[in-house]
Amino acid sequence: MSILINPGAHIGPADEGWTNTYEGALREAERWLERMREDGIGADIDLVIPAEPVEHDGRWTFGFRHRVTGVTVELDTHGISDMAACTRRHIFGARVYWNGSSCSNPELEHWSAPGFVMTFRPDGAQ
Repeated sequence: MSILINPGAHIGPADEGWTNTYEGALREAERWLERMREDGIGADIDLVIPAEPVEHDGRWTFGFRHRVTGVTVELDTHGISDMAACTRRHIFGARVYWNGSSCSNPELEHWSAPGFVMTFRPDGAQ
């Protein structure tokens, strides 16, 4: 029996056939917001784009702020242009971190805050 432990998803420098850019990361963050809206949880959520983007370990951080609670959840994402080309050079694919986890998906509860109660309202209701 063999055990393989993922040591992390180190992205490293771009290589033949792929790039990793801030612009690509911004597009990925915009896709996350669009998916949240398609899933019905992003109506009151805005993408927070940093004034001075800072790359860290091949990723950039974007915030998603809830208009009512004021809570911001972070997405650490890469801007890899061709994931297949990237994974040909690395054992493990590059990970994206939502709310600090590489295996988490956006849930409305991530924007909960003290003093607020989660309510449900019909589509179109204000």
